Amino acid sequence: MYDIAVMNGIVIDPKNRRLTAANVYCRDGKIAEISREIRESAKVINAGGRYVSPGFIDIHAHIEGKKRCGALLCQQGVTTAVNGNCGNGLDDYPGFFRAMDKSGFIINQVELSGASTLRQKAGQLDRYAPMTAAQIDIANGLLQEELQAGTAGLSFGLEYMPGTDREELYTLSRTAARYGKPVTVHIRCDLSPGLDALVEVIELSRFTGAGVQVSHAAYQFGFGMMRQALDIIDNAVSEGLDVSCDSGMYTSFGTRIGSAVFDDGCLENWHCSYDAIVMPAGKYAGQRLDRESFEDLRKNFPHDTAIVLIGAPAEIPMAFELPYMMVGSDAGGDASDTLGAVHPQDAATFPRFIRQMVVEQKKLTLIDAVSRMTILPAQRMGLSKKGCLSPGNDADITVFDLAAIRDNAVFPHQGRMDALPDGICAVVVNGKAVIEDKRIINDTAGKICYSPNNTCYRSSSFL
Repeated sequence: MYDIAVMNGIVIDPKNRRLTAANVYCRDGKIAEISREIRESAKVINAGGRYVSPGFIDIHAHIEGKKRCGALLCQQGVTTAVNGNCGNGLDDYPGFFRAMDKSGFIINQVELSGASTLRQKAGQLDRYAPMTAAQIDIANGLLQEELQAGTAGLSFGLEYMPGTDREELYTLSRTAARYGKPVTVHIRCDLSPGLDALVEVIELSRFTGAGVQVSHAAYQFGFGMMRQALDIIDNAVSEGLDVSCDSGMYTSFGTRIGSAVFDDGCLENWHCSYDAIVMPAGKYAGQRLDRESFEDLRKNFPHDTAIVLIGAPAEIPMAFELPYMMVGSDAGGDASDTLGAVHPQDAATFPRFIRQMVVEQKKLTLIDAVSRMTILPAQRMGLSKKGCLSPGNDADITVFDLAAIRDNAVFPHQGRMDALPDGICAVVVNGKAVIEDKRIINDTAGKICYSPNNTCYRSSSFL
């Protein structure tokens, strides 16, 4: 007898690029059989002719064990989140891993080492100053310890740590490359200056050998320069450099108001005024800001998230013209168990991607869209048992209704940021049903994906 069966579905195979009417049978957390045979199972999920996909993998997240954040991702169909992006790592990975192994979590989690956290642990607390040679040595030693403990790569948030210099960037990236791990990078700036910042991280791959993942393209380039940015990335890949990228489905971004992102000159750079900034929570929840409230928050509530309503959303589909552009939500951020969402992306990104790119705009085929949420991020992160439904792989499964799928979350001045999407029918994590018809029925099935021995794929293998 099998543990669980997903019956009567259309199975999406992003690896071989085919759709097959079949049943998926799972045992001991693994895919055991995919066939049209009728087998006995302890639990049955009737897909009823809907699509059965490998569980979605969010390559850019920040949930780190936050239950409400994890639930909102899972209710989008996500079964694995890659955390620790934008330089924001954890202070104690072994302790976090032990805690998650003991308690379980609703989805699987992959952790990156964060360069911003490493520089602070090495003693550099000034975000505008470079590390000394001695501090770089300390940070590099800490990075090696974390990679050996099971982190899956390295992340930089260069816009948040303007003092990061070439020596720091290259030394840490060479270490990640030596371990065969990717380096994810939130570049130094957005809009037109972001093109030069993009070239900086392209050169990072060239001179260190690191596999570079350029983070959230829509946020960085969705202001009229998306085409130029895509050309820079694609030329690098054509040249043979190991570069890939991800994007969310919004150009209006959210981050801490006390961060360097909001330093003097930001509004001029964005060509907007204070009222383009809206607060999802806190003292000014749901309100647009003025100069007085902006300065109050910067001084007294620097850790509060602010959303900046800017950009050219029409450029978002352009980002996915690159065949290796993956989907990342940027979910979690400064959300918490009590405040599950601080941006609609936290509850909406993946259904929004499918709805807009496949159903409404028909920019991508269904198989192409699914590959960007499954096999491509699995390969990039060295998750060899995820991203494809085949016998022996992890039993992470998402069942969705293509006709019904849609996002419902909106910005805080418009309504609920945590409104659940429609069309996600069921989610299975490690062979256990966790979501059925939007309801959470198991919140401990997820595991930590340790990465001491997994090696990421080069971006050229995606093409």
